[in-house]
Amino acid sequence: MRLLIVSPWFPYPPDNGSRLRAWHLIQRLTQRHEVRLIVGRQDDATGEVPPGIPTTVVPWLWHQPGATGKAGALRALFSSVPRSILETPNPAFVAAIEAELALQPDAVLAMELGSDAYLPETLPCPVFLDQVEVSGLEHAWRQASQPRERLARWLTYQKGVGYWGRRLRRYHTLTAVSKAEAAAVERVSGKATLVVPNGVATAEFTPANLSETVPGRLIYNGALSYGPNRDAVLWFVEAILPKIKEQVPEAHLVVTGRAEAAPESLCRHPHVTLTGFLPDLRPTLAVAQVCVVPLRAGGGTRLKILEAWAAGLPTVATPIGAAGLEGSVAGEHLLLGETAEAFAQETITLLKSVELRQRLARNARALVEARYDWDVIVEALSEHLVQARK
Repeated sequence: MRLLIVSPWFPYPPDNGSRLRAWHLIQRLTQRHEVRLIVGRQDDATGEVPPGIPTTVVPWLWHQPGATGKAGALRALFSSVPRSILETPNPAFVAAIEAELALQPDAVLAMELGSDAYLPETLPCPVFLDQVEVSGLEHAWRQASQPRERLARWLTYQKGVGYWGRRLRRYHTLTAVSKAEAAAVERVSGKATLVVPNGVATAEFTPANLSETVPGRLIYNGALSYGPNRDAVLWFVEAILPKIKEQVPEAHLVVTGRAEAAPESLCRHPHVTLTGFLPDLRPTLAVAQVCVVPLRAGGGTRLKILEAWAAGLPTVATPIGAAGLEGSVAGEHLLLGETAEAFAQETITLLKSVELRQRLARNARALVEARYDWDVIVEALSEHLVQARK
């Protein structure tokens, strides 16, 4: 079938979660269908489009001139449209989509909510809106501690629910990365939502040889330009790592992912290494003993955990960090700790027990092979796309 894929994110190189998902979906759907591609290109995108895929690349505009600051806030206050939408018009992206739709594709796969503003009001063929996420709005409101902040976030939540409730009903299919997120999308849109989880290319990972790991080596994979990642690492280093080092003095945290936005306290910390983005994460995963995911905010399914599991690396996470991983059971596939004390103790337990690390790693690898391999995920999505055009 003729499939148009629209991605606001430029997926080359796949150096964050959104780009990584887009990259895997594009790569595998191209093997199954006649794909044409429209992508936005951010200033920090350094890669090139692979040959063989007809692609339109549009420079990405993050903010409309004059829309930010007080003027933008005032405009957004009296608009039913969220400020994030008002600030990101891109006529060139709209024109590129219109030109491709004129070629009459059989279906369209549009990545994330960010694609919605650039698609025509009347959709000429079945359009799948992928990786819809709305739960973050409610989470931000409920997590706010100060009354003024809580009110502002509640108003943002109410506006977002109203806006997306109207917009999402026009799509043939909405997808979400977990059952919990799909339920949130269904509450807002009133539409049944297809679960298309994040995944991992398990064949590209060889489970680590635990005898070759570095004692006390911990790893967190995530770009520090993303607020929840930055919060997670700072919380771990300030509140959790000192407790671990009391019993495991050699404990050392390696943070992979883009580090340009790293706070100075992390850059200079004697027990933290910031690698920056790594084109190939596997050698770094292979020598770590534990993957830590101390996230306290954010949605979706954690690609960082799936990659660790594929590499045979046992994991400790917060409940939020492990959200969306259907089929996983605490104590069988990973360990969970919600408070700093609990997280530290679970990490210490794992560092001190080779047998426990082996058991968790073995169970987790089996789970990703069965449920979270990208080939399995894309094959199911492809079948839904084919059925949509009939």
